[in-house]
Amino acid sequence: MIQFSIYKNIINHANKLRDFVLDILFPIECAGCGSEGEWLCHKCFGKIKFKQEQYCLHCKKENKFGRFCPDCRQLYSLDGVLIAGDYDNRLIAKLIKNLKYNFVRDIAGDLGKFLILFLQNLNSESGFGGAVLAGGNLIIPVPLHNKRRRWRGFNQAELIAREVSGYFKLELSVDKLIRIKYKKPQIKLSEAERKSNIIGCFGWRGENLNGRDVVLIDDIVTTGATLNECAKVLKQNGAGKVWGLAAAKG
Repeated sequence: MIQFSIYKNIINHANKLRDFVLDILFPIECAGCGSEGEWLCHKCFGKIKFKQEQYCLHCKKENKFGRFCPDCRQLYSLDGVLIAGDYDNRLIAKLIKNLKYNFVRDIAGDLGKFLILFLQNLNSESGFGGAVLAGGNLIIPVPLHNKRRRWRGFNQAELIAREVSGYFKLELSVDKLIRIKYKKPQIKLSEAERKSNIIGCFGWRGENLNGRDVVLIDDIVTTGATLNECAKVLKQNGAGKVWGLAAAKG
């Protein structure tokens, strides 16, 4: 226990030193207009557009709610994926890169607010946003392997999920769905490689979910392979419907 405490203190001091260095190298300025004092000013935040079309992530056929088509549905454990924005948007891409690779954790709050507004907008137009986040649903961020979490200092999906779950007053689970294998980052792989690379990477260390619906949250989705592998594990452990929710499509 003493050795673990010493190790934890070393990690905490190293993270503080890293944050201090990053503050010097990357002064706080708006990703949109460059004004000082915040990572995204109110004016630039208002310029970020929601993704207009939702679609089946497999065949790309448009629909209102990101559901999989009947034929495609058989290939997935996920019930559908809702995507708030587009990575082709320069501002969204810059925010996500600064969050993940420049370790600017405060940006997770802005992306969380973006998801909240997206769901409110979806709900006002169709009522579907409220259905996905109905009372009793469980919010789960896509987990990182401990090795990558230690390197980054945080799980960006967890920070975003805390913002969403707190606003909608939904239960958040951050330690039961775990990543048990460390693999190559998905961003470097082809679609086929992504699917095979992620197989068997997740496990569940919790009670049976007994039909409870789950919303999986991540910062970015590309093929949906990671979300689907998480959904497979959750349904093997009793989950009802499992929806993916991402800030952007890569």
